[in-house]
Amino acid sequence: MGDLLLRGVDDALKVELQKSARKNGRSLSEEAIASIRVALSLEPHQPQTAGSRLRAIVGDQSFSPEELEAIAAFRKESDRSPPNFE
Repeated sequence: MGDLLLRGVDDALKVELQKSARKNGRSLSEEAIASIRVALSLEPHQPQTAGSRLRAIVGDQSFSPEELEAIAAFRKESDRSPPNFE
């Protein structure tokens, strides 16, 4: 696999590529390669859903029936505290 050095990339383009890389969970190089592939139509663009990205992370793991029951019971509690995202 070869390397490619891109010179003269303006700041605005680099920032947009960085944003896209963060959004897609890729490195800057991986995002640049993906963008080039899509632009050259070598690989059709297939947007990922949140569910498909999550499935890629957790694989075939799933909750047990007991865990699902505990989640359902917790959701029905009236006095639970709001989540803390700190």
